[in-house]
Amino acid sequence: MTAPPVGTRLARDLLLDADAVRDGARLVGDINPLHHDAAYAAASRFGGLIASGAHTAAVLAGVISELIAERGFGPAVGMDYQVRFLRPVHVGRRMRMEWRVAHVEPTRLGEIGRLEGRMVDAEDGSIAITAAMHCLFFAEAERPEAGGAAVP
Repeated sequence: MTAPPVGTRLARDLLLDADAVRDGARLVGDINPLHHDAAYAAASRFGGLIASGAHTAAVLAGVISELIAERGFGPAVGMDYQVRFLRPVHVGRRMRMEWRVAHVEPTRLGEIGRLEGRMVDAEDGSIAITAAMHCLFFAEAERPEAGGAAVP
């Protein structure tokens, strides 16, 4: 079995400083001043710099790859990704990124796992993002560099 078993939980903490928020927004091409201009953001309804949605969604998705590799599952590739933004991620707030394997189904291509995730403020428990992703887990021998056929 290459996919993690149903019920497996993955978690990692995240703390973004102002430079990380600016760099993340810049990397995804988000020029909104809420992510770059501290004075502008402080005068806004958010009271300070907030992370770009594209940045936080990407970091949340990246946790899956990082933690699956650390635990020896996979290799895997994402098949789809849905996110819902419920509240902003503020600079300096410790966020807990959590994923749970909700379902695993064998297919001719490998095992397809449905993972359900969220980003939670570690201090007050409020949920900033909810997410779901399907991942295709396949055998190591199927990797082209291992001499197997590439999985489409």
